Amino acid sequence: MTTSTRNAGSIHAKPSNRPAARPPVVRRNAVKTNGRAAAPAGAAPANGKPEQKVLFQKLFKSVGPRTYAAQIKELANGNHLLVLTEAKRDTQTGDVRKNKLFVFGEDLSAFFRLLHETATFIRANPLPEEIRKRREKYWIKKNREARNNGQSSDE
Repeated sequence: MTTSTRNAGSIHAKPSNRPAARPPVVRRNAVKTNGRAAAPAGAAPANGKPEQKVLFQKLFKSVGPRTYAAQIKELANGNHLLVLTEAKRDTQTGDVRKNKLFVFGEDLSAFFRLLHETATFIRANPLPEEIRKRREKYWIKKNREARNNGQSSDE
């Protein structure tokens, strides 16, 4: 019986000669979005497609470090698109991280039915007052600390 002296799954396996992974490249003046660098504002789209027409846009600043936005866009084929965005500034790097949800026109009725049912549940089962007050105190403290550190609380 012969046994192999080299086992690929062993801790004694030869190290790989592959180069180490390079960090992602981020262009200047770009906003980081889900790990990808977005083009600077005013730049032409990279894919050559025309910009989507914004029909409606509304946003609000959270008590904490987030901003939420909703847009209704008209696509090139005339379909509507709902874009929900959550944006949060990274305090260490200053990058804005965005998470987006796209809901296409053919799904809007079902999506709003889902939201209506969710809102009905929330109204019937509100956040306990004790939890609400605790979160309110937390954000007052965080905003006070941010102001004392020379940062604006609207990041």
